[in-house]
Amino acid sequence: MKLVRILLPIGAGGASGACTEAAFRLAERFGAGLEVLHPCPPPVQRLPYATELSPVYFEEMVDASRKQVDYEERKATDWFEEQLGAHPEVAAELVTVEGLVGPAVAMRAKIADVTVLPSVADEEDELWSAARDAALFQSGRPILVVPDKAAGPLGETVVIAWKDTVEAVRAVASAAPFLATANRVRLLCLDEGEESDGTASGMADYLTRAGYPVEIERASLEGRAVGEALLAATGKADLLVMGAYGRWRWREWIFGGATLHVLRNTHVAVLMSH
Repeated sequence: MKLVRILLPIGAGGASGACTEAAFRLAERFGAGLEVLHPCPPPVQRLPYATELSPVYFEEMVDASRKQVDYEERKATDWFEEQLGAHPEVAAELVTVEGLVGPAVAMRAKIADVTVLPSVADEEDELWSAARDAALFQSGRPILVVPDKAAGPLGETVVIAWKDTVEAVRAVASAAPFLATANRVRLLCLDEGEESDGTASGMADYLTRAGYPVEIERASLEGRAVGEALLAATGKADLLVMGAYGRWRWREWIFGGATLHVLRNTHVAVLMSH
């Protein structure tokens, strides 16, 4: 199993060092194409809201916004060319889309195996929030969250946060390329005080039959929130695989508590699927 296309959204100044390194390394490792996406709102979408604007003032503001767009596109291109020079072995292309960040990322993420994004703790501005929401909830594809704290190879020791949910099953399926090359796969079940989940043994059996070196682990909350207990149990693994939980409410995605905690506090790369 392999990755065919990896998506790396960037701002005018590029992406974080951790995300950049992870995306280029994965592209080289799997022989995948890397699409670097620069979503750039056009001039008319940058104008301040006003009920009345004189034609002259309107044209001046559009012209100023166009110059800003041109500047951001040049800056993104310079960053991309620098990365190409540092990773000549990777087949990468820069795609600039003039439009809102969310729709642009959702559109391109649908035709990528995974979208690489920073954690909330590292990048929490409007651009990255919109990119996360779109890639995770509107593309039907997984995201790979890479915090600045993550370092070294990705996927040597994989922890699967198992729960009897569709989201968790999708996350496991999305992780197949990583599982196929992992040295160790830990299927982690948290005791949340509910009835025992009998599906863990079934999933472990399935993964074993698929040829993955899986082992079942169980951990208790010990008074902690689910997200906190999950990250603590992850230990020194280099990839956490989990379902992402959220819902649509008044046009905003509201993350579930455990999902948001992991996005804010993870110290390892996380493969999430909704």
